[in-house]
Amino acid sequence: MTPHADPRVGHRLRLPPEPGAVRRRIVWHRVWGLCAALLGITMLLLGATGLAAIPDLIEDEKAFRAATPCTALSSPHDDCLRSYDATVTRTVIKEQAKSSQYTLYLNGPTQVPHRIDMGASEPLLKRLRPGDNVTVTLWRDYAAAVRQGKISQETADTPQGEPAFVCALALAVLSGGAYGLYAGGTALTRARRHAVQALPATLVTRGKEAAGAALCTLPALVVGDFTNVPVMLVVWLGLLPLVRWVVHRQQQRSTGRHARPPVSTA
Repeated sequence: MTPHADPRVGHRLRLPPEPGAVRRRIVWHRVWGLCAALLGITMLLLGATGLAAIPDLIEDEKAFRAATPCTALSSPHDDCLRSYDATVTRTVIKEQAKSSQYTLYLNGPTQVPHRIDMGASEPLLKRLRPGDNVTVTLWRDYAAAVRQGKISQETADTPQGEPAFVCALALAVLSGGAYGLYAGGTALTRARRHAVQALPATLVTRGKEAAGAALCTLPALVVGDFTNVPVMLVVWLGLLPLVRWVVHRQQQRSTGRHARPPVSTA
């Protein structure tokens, strides 16, 4: 008979871990649990801050869409579109599969930014050369458009789309923060049990659900770009049950395969 074997089940009995090893494991679980909990709390605060900023971003987006060009009677405090002349110093156009760069560098009044993300090379950026004179349209501190003659190009430096983007980022951060707080709190409150036994499988399950919730912000963001933030939130919340179902379905299949008895070769 194999040493430390139980003839009734045919499996080895696990010997209890040594007291010193248990103490080291307890300390380890408490350390990483504290770090995970603190990180989770920080992420939750950041996510909540992002969600709290969304109403102001929505108002900025609406004000930008309603803005009209300034007139001679406009005061410096009017929320209108202002135009300033500037000179092109250089352009950077890098079109790559994973990342692209369309940057315009300018020299002009203090109100005009020296660097503008144009978002694309068409229709104006690729035509510009150092020394060219352009007109930059500003709204507040945004460089909304650049014009040369009759050709004008909107830039990527506008408040349009910011509410949806910030909402998606905040939801993803909240998903990670919730899992960090859950995992860290579990490790802190049950450090002794985890030191003797293995970590619970629910940690992996909740981790997959949190990752799925974060990934669901991508399709929600696509919807938000064409609609608004409330619709985006509804889409994201509607996808969460699907994520939970997929994770549990995958877990059931995995458990089923592992539960099969090994084929005897005797």
